[in-house]
Amino acid sequence: MKHNISIIALLLGTGALLTSGSSQAADKGLYVGASAGYSSINTPGGSAYSIGTSTTNTLITQTSSDSTAGGFGGSLFAGYNINQTFAVELGYTSYADSNYSSDQSQYTNIGEDNWAYNSSNSSSVNYSTHSIDLFVKGSVPVITQISAFAKLGVSYVSQSVDYVNSTGTPAINIDNDTLATPDAGNNTYTAFRPAGAIGLSYKVTESLSTSIFAQGFLGKGDIQTENDAIASAYVVGASVTYDFL
Repeated sequence: MKHNISIIALLLGTGALLTSGSSQAADKGLYVGASAGYSSINTPGGSAYSIGTSTTNTLITQTSSDSTAGGFGGSLFAGYNINQTFAVELGYTSYADSNYSSDQSQYTNIGEDNWAYNSSNSSSVNYSTHSIDLFVKGSVPVITQISAFAKLGVSYVSQSVDYVNSTGTPAINIDNDTLATPDAGNNTYTAFRPAGAIGLSYKVTESLSTSIFAQGFLGKGDIQTENDAIASAYVVGASVTYDFL
C-alpha cells in the first residue's frame, strides 16, 4: 500500500511538472541513456509463509526462512527531443526480484514431552519484473546547467511468479494475510500500466548529462487477495544521457 501511494504521488507530481513552463536545457534531436539504482516491487517486506499449527502429538517448526525484496535495478532508453521543452522516450526497465522461501519440519510426541523428528518440507515463491516504457518527457530550467524533468506515460509490464510447493509433510502454506497463494509453477502476467518519473538533470557538456531520478509504475489488482495481480514497482537512481546534436 505504501508503494502504491508513493507511485500515485509520483504520477501526480509528474503531471504537474509536465504542464509547467518551458526549458532552455534540451536541444532538438536524438538521445540515448542508461540508468541504475535501487529498485523494489510491492511484495511483502518479510516472510510470506505461515507456520503449520502444532497439536498435542505433533510439533511443526520453521527450520529456515528467507526473504529478499528490493535491490539493483536499471534501464536503457532512447528518445527524441521535439523541442527545448518536450521529448518522447522509449525504454526498458528491469526491477530487483523478490524471493521468499520456507523450510519446515514436523516432530512427533513420543511421550513425556519428548519429540522425534518425522519429516521436512520446503517451498519458495519468486517474483521477477521488467517493463517496456513509453514516456512524454518535459523539462524546466532551475539554474544554469541544471533542469528538472518529468516523464508521464505507460509501461507494458511483465511480471513472472514462480511458485514451488512440494507435496509432503508438513504442508507449507502462504500467509494469506500477507499474500494471495500463487498458482503453482511459473506464470507470467502482463498489462499496460500508468507510469511516470521525476528528476533533476545536470548538463556536463553540450552532449553529455547526468541525472538523479525516481521512476515507477502503478500495479494492477491486489497481490494480497488476487493471485494474478501485478505488483507496483519503482526505481530510484542515477542516469547518464548522450545527445546526438
